[in-house]
Amino acid sequence: MTLGRTARGGGQRGFTLLEVLIAVTILGVAIVSLLGLQARNIRLVSEAEDISVAGSLASELIAAAHVDPLLAEGVSSGRFSDDPAEVDDQSVFYAGSAARRMAWTREVLPTALPDLLQVRIKVHAAGADDELAELWTAVRRPAS
Repeated sequence: MTLGRTARGGGQRGFTLLEVLIAVTILGVAIVSLLGLQARNIRLVSEAEDISVAGSLASELIAAAHVDPLLAEGVSSGRFSDDPAEVDDQSVFYAGSAARRMAWTREVLPTALPDLLQVRIKVHAAGADDELAELWTAVRRPAS
């Protein structure tokens, strides 16, 4: 088995400069394409992580709404903090390392049943309007 090619009229073996340049060009295009796909995959993983964290934070806010004795109809919003000293469980909730990237909005609406309120929680990236997660639940109206 021989590598390369045999030139006409002689016994020389090897690749011509043109063949080597074409092979290097094809390899370069393939590597650049793969690097672009890798960058896209990294961005998608980051977005998936943000959505997962936002869903978890929305679940925590839903749980907080179930035990909030001051829950009242209306819209409120707040942020998450990674400093436990800032947490007030009304407008600032603890979120660890995700705190700087996320904010929330809570909408409390009446329902057809007088004892129930509908609570909608939306978690979004801080400074952005597009929500990453949205959860709804029904909560028993606090006793007055």
